[in-house]
Amino acid sequence: MCGIAGAFSFNSNLDAKHQAAVSRLNAWQAHRGPDGEGVWSSDDHAVILGHRRLAIIDTGLSGAQPMSDFTGRWTISFNGEIYNYRAVRRTLEELGYRFGTNSDTEVLINAVAEWGAAGLKRLRGMYAFALWDKLNKELWLARDPYGIKPLYIAQSGNILWFASQARALAECASIENKRDAAGLVGFYLWGHIPEPFTWWENIRALPPGCVQRFRVGKASTRVERFFDISRTYAKANPEGITPQDLSSALRDSVRSHLVADVPVGIFLSAGIDSNVIAGLAAELQEGVPLQTVTLAFDEFTGTANDEAPLAELSARNLGTDHVTVKISKDQFETLLDPFFEAMDQPSIDGLNTYLISRAAAAQGLKVVLSGLGGDELFGGYPSFRQVPFLASFGRVFPLAQQLREGISGTLRRLSPNLFSPKFAAAIRYSGDIGAAYLLRRSMYLVEELNALLDETWLEEGIEKLQTHDSLQRIVAPLAAAGRSQYAQVSALESCSYMRCQLLRDSDWASMAHGLELRVPFVDTALLERLAPAISSSRPPTKTDLASCVKHITGNMASRPKTGFLTPAARWIARPGTVGRHLQSWAGTVHRRFRTGQLARDFEPVLAT
Repeated sequence: MCGIAGAFSFNSNLDAKHQAAVSRLNAWQAHRGPDGEGVWSSDDHAVILGHRRLAIIDTGLSGAQPMSDFTGRWTISFNGEIYNYRAVRRTLEELGYRFGTNSDTEVLINAVAEWGAAGLKRLRGMYAFALWDKLNKELWLARDPYGIKPLYIAQSGNILWFASQARALAECASIENKRDAAGLVGFYLWGHIPEPFTWWENIRALPPGCVQRFRVGKASTRVERFFDISRTYAKANPEGITPQDLSSALRDSVRSHLVADVPVGIFLSAGIDSNVIAGLAAELQEGVPLQTVTLAFDEFTGTANDEAPLAELSARNLGTDHVTVKISKDQFETLLDPFFEAMDQPSIDGLNTYLISRAAAAQGLKVVLSGLGGDELFGGYPSFRQVPFLASFGRVFPLAQQLREGISGTLRRLSPNLFSPKFAAAIRYSGDIGAAYLLRRSMYLVEELNALLDETWLEEGIEKLQTHDSLQRIVAPLAAAGRSQYAQVSALESCSYMRCQLLRDSDWASMAHGLELRVPFVDTALLERLAPAISSSRPPTKTDLASCVKHITGNMASRPKTGFLTPAARWIARPGTVGRHLQSWAGTVHRRFRTGQLARDFEPVLAT
């Protein structure tokens, strides 16, 4: 796990000032890779690659980056891990390739050299990389299928900049830092900024599962998609899965995610997801001590939100080397400024991961497994029930959209204190799964934003978001293939909420402490094995998941889902509902992103 950065010139005119900028990008991302630094420039002045290293596989000097292959044609700066690199390496060696290291980086280079973009389909892992092809004078930028690892790009004139964090580009690259209206509006709608938008208009996220190529002397670029989650669901023939096959698939994923040359720990909560990961890891590493870490808060002691008692019971049953780290309100207040300094883009999430990553790093861990992604595969969110129900309004009330909006507006006007904005909008948003999902997941509704944001920003932001229409892009292939609404919600949760909030926040929040966070449930091989079952009339449930390990107790299996909570909203916000807490927290995040160090870039745009 690392931080990558660089610059590319369409005219081969990079010079010392560009190299200095890449060095600044490296320095800004030093927390992502405290074990080493590298900067490499091509002889023709077309590309500069920067790298910060967190040494996990082939931890010696031989694994340092940027790295070139034996031929000298290819040079790479790579962030992530390729879990099946040993198997891919054996195949490449049979084809005549030579290796000078024991790293997964060199395997990645040669996989692309042999198979091109199609070689990425052979890889199991999480990654974002910049790969220079000296022969064709072409830069490859690529990102893993789920988008676990981030990669951001920005173009200024003939210079393309890229980095692992958007804020690094805003701080260090020679680009205009105007705020993006779509990013601003998207944050208030979702609590995160939907891809490909960022907080900055000139910075974009590279799409997951894609390779984009930039060639010297060519204005156009080539974009090739090598994996698509929605189409994976759409192509899967609905079919159930046996308990044995489910257990086998999960073991296979956990086994692959344990590959490392350093110890691997586990975030352990009181929930099923992390306990299944821990239980399977304990079985697979029998005889090898397993470290587990739980986060707890003084505020939650003795309440249903306290993760510690059940997590500690689970750790005793599994025989792990366990630590529970408690956070008090006073400690939280001292950590709040560093938390916001680490935040890459505005988000209402990430604090829990930031705090537990800090705790894990303090235990000497460099790699941890997380249960993130289990809800998306096993229907753990209320949205799996609520979104189809909301969408069914459209079948019960087959009204024109104009009439829907009229009824919603009437409900709001008749009794604003009686009907919540979301309740009043239920008929309006009941036309399809995508609209119902927006209603269920949104923090604010579009019609509520008039009271929060300047009208010009609001109109521009909504127009850009509607033009992109990412929800429809996710749902369309599944709907066309006749896949279940359950499968459609699974795809929406994976490609929207999980990708743009959970995975993104987990990346910057863990990397702030030089910690690699791995997610065995977010795995393409596992997805391909489970997609037929998720699309079937009997999709696998959390009960099925829990049955794959023996140590999960009845109390844990029946415990209502709470999420990995922190009491931050209570400590900061005024008393009120959960929704009010989140909205107050969102306001805090926004204020932090337009003050302090970044004030020069972020003029106030809240409605007055």
